Amino acid sequence: MNITRYSTIAAIIVVAALSRFFPHPFNFTPMAAIALFGGAYFTNRWVAFLVPFTAMLISDIMLELLTGWGFHSGIPVVYGSFALISLLGIFALRKVTILRVAGTAIASSLIFFLITNFAFLYPEAPVPDPMLGHYPHNWTGIVASYAAGLEFLRNQIVGDLFYSGMLFGGFHLLQRRFEVLRVA
Repeated sequence: MNITRYSTIAAIIVVAALSRFFPHPFNFTPMAAIALFGGAYFTNRWVAFLVPFTAMLISDIMLELLTGWGFHSGIPVVYGSFALISLLGIFALRKVTILRVAGTAIASSLIFFLITNFAFLYPEAPVPDPMLGHYPHNWTGIVASYAAGLEFLRNQIVGDLFYSGMLFGGFHLLQRRFEVLRVA
């Protein structure tokens, strides 16, 4: 285990997570890129999940304390979606290339969109969460939920591509500059 490499990857993830505190459009966040990045570069699979999820949890706690927008009733589904995205990073990015990073970034956007928009409809919440919208729990509601989410999907795709480019591209440049960051 190269502690310098692990520490650098973890630091990049923490810095990326801090970008959630800058003003940004809804769903234009680094979280899916962080999950992909951790999955791709941490050789220990537990660490590949633990570091991104810890960064997400800490930033969610801070957002909750500072703004009241860190947690909601759908947070288990959100974290579950990011777990799948970490798995995508682990398996699809064993060899990191520009096309694979772009493809997995777009796939991660679609995974998040499809799962979270569907899961916020079912099962019907015992206490409705107005932040999640009011859709009938039938086919019409599902279609309405996906249609309403298209704007957020656009932001998600652009954000995932942007942050994936920053994380993977930045780390590539660091690896070129510092031999200790390369895999032996």
